[in-house]
Amino acid sequence: MFDVSLLYELKKGNREAFNGVFRYYYPRVMAYVASMVEEKVAEDIVQDIFLYVWENRAKLYVSDGFHSYLFQSAYTRCLDYFKKNLSVEKYHSHTYEKYLEDYQNLLEGDNPVIEELSMKDFYRRLYELLELLPEQRREVFVLAYIKGLTAKEVSEQIQMPQRTVESHLYLALKFLKKHMSKNDYYLLCLFLLSRGIYA
Repeated sequence: MFDVSLLYELKKGNREAFNGVFRYYYPRVMAYVASMVEEKVAEDIVQDIFLYVWENRAKLYVSDGFHSYLFQSAYTRCLDYFKKNLSVEKYHSHTYEKYLEDYQNLLEGDNPVIEELSMKDFYRRLYELLELLPEQRREVFVLAYIKGLTAKEVSEQIQMPQRTVESHLYLALKFLKKHMSKNDYYLLCLFLLSRGIYA
């Protein structure tokens, strides 16, 4: 169990307290981020998060919400990575670039009919995969990522510990990344970003 007093000491600049926070949270945040991006990128993102925490320790808000703050920061940085790097670094084939170009045109409203059909197809595939999740995990995913509730709100609504909710979300994303096509997973990230989830 995490000792919240470490956060008070970290706020004062205690390096050992920071090391304790790092040791406890690093593997958890790393596993979460690595479910969305390549391991090397995940390492960079997580290190940046903890560097930010250390450099801004004086402004640290000490509460039980620190756990959620770390995961929200991680999710936001992953989405930023997708926005900036996905099409140019990992999926730079001509076909994929053309797909992104076409999809961008759809987002700009150039062809609302095609956009609607495209998104209906995406949602159909998404919900087919969601049906394969355990019932409780599927419920958590829908409440958080489709209906837009925070992990805390989901926790309160279904009477489940917040960390269990976050674990379900992590496992659901990991499952979807594994079973979705590259295009669909990119669309999922765009969808979540457009809803401002964890932003």
